[in-house]
Amino acid sequence: MSKHQLGLRIDRILYKQFQQVLAQEKLRPSEAIEGLVKLAVQAGGVSRLVVDQTKRESSGRMIDDALFKSRLARLKTSLELEERHLRETGEEMEDKESDYWVKDLTELGRRAVSPELVKEFEICLSNADRLYQETWKEVVEQEIGETKSRIAMRGLIRENSASE
Repeated sequence: MSKHQLGLRIDRILYKQFQQVLAQEKLRPSEAIEGLVKLAVQAGGVSRLVVDQTKRESSGRMIDDALFKSRLARLKTSLELEERHLRETGEEMEDKESDYWVKDLTELGRRAVSPELVKEFEICLSNADRLYQETWKEVVEQEIGETKSRIAMRGLIRENSASE
């Protein structure tokens, strides 16, 4: 099939940027333009192509945002339970569920998630870090106090046995 040759005039800066995109994707200008023309024809027009793409991005982002909110709520619950466990037992949980949720949220956040949700995630992580540090400090201080008490009790026992 023969191809029709077009002479296009576009802004020089825009074309330089287009060339950078082509280099990244390892395409020739004719291949990229032909692909764009096909998409416009399939969409039924250039303006429809833009509207369809915007709708797709918008619905995809809404789904990502909803998924992110759900995972963030699960992370908050996990962090609360892990903090409670640390406070009550003085030990960290071996297999922390929050690690899974942080990893999952990080992967989701790398996609197009709203800045508000990313900020909420950041706040959640900083609160968790602060609570962890406070709780761990309390646990260590409690252990120090218990160790001091044991040492004092040993000293009393030694004094009593020496005086007898």
